[in-house]
Amino acid sequence: MNDFFAPALPAERVLSDRFRVHAVKGDGMFPLLRGDRDYVLVAPIDTYRGEGIYLLGNGVGEDLYRVSSALDGKRGLRLSRENERYQEHVVSIEQFESGVLAIVVADIKVRDERFLREAA
Repeated sequence: MNDFFAPALPAERVLSDRFRVHAVKGDGMFPLLRGDRDYVLVAPIDTYRGEGIYLLGNGVGEDLYRVSSALDGKRGLRLSRENERYQEHVVSIEQFESGVLAIVVADIKVRDERFLREAA
């Protein structure tokens, strides 16, 4: 039965200088992530690491995007949001790498905000 579950990560691997917690803002990733309520654990990077959710700097602030290959034959990347009211964009890998800040490695879903308020 132990083979069924992934081995537990030691706390020091998660609580390292390599990761940081980022608060989700806005409704761009809703319903996957709720703005002003959920958090993500991110690892700072400066290059494309494959499909996933990334934190990008947009010149005004930071936003989360789902990033995948555009399959356009030009190494383009498709940036999309979970909320369908946002348009997707295709950018070059160079444009992406000029604005990428981090990749999301875990979602943190807040179940009871009272405890977070008490800890502040």
